[in-house]
Amino acid sequence: MLNLSDETLQDTMNFLNNRLKEWDSDETVLLELLARGFEEKLAELYEEWKQGECSFGYMAEQLGISTWHLYDLLARRGMRTTNL
Repeated sequence: MLNLSDETLQDTMNFLNNRLKEWDSDETVLLELLARGFEEKLAELYEEWKQGECSFGYMAEQLGISTWHLYDLLARRGMRTTNL
């Protein structure tokens, strides 16, 4: 699991912000970066949830979506939606 310090995360955000300005708002690049980050965070939280380290609600909150959207997202991917 990737664990970034606040300083490293801020440095990465600054770097990407500068690159996005150079890319002249290329939406494809931005969307790919967001999707990769979302997928990484989803995988990390899903593992924590499966091990009982966080709740379903917490996982949804950290992803910035509702629990209904999270349930739908996991179901569409064929991922388990209960930890029983």
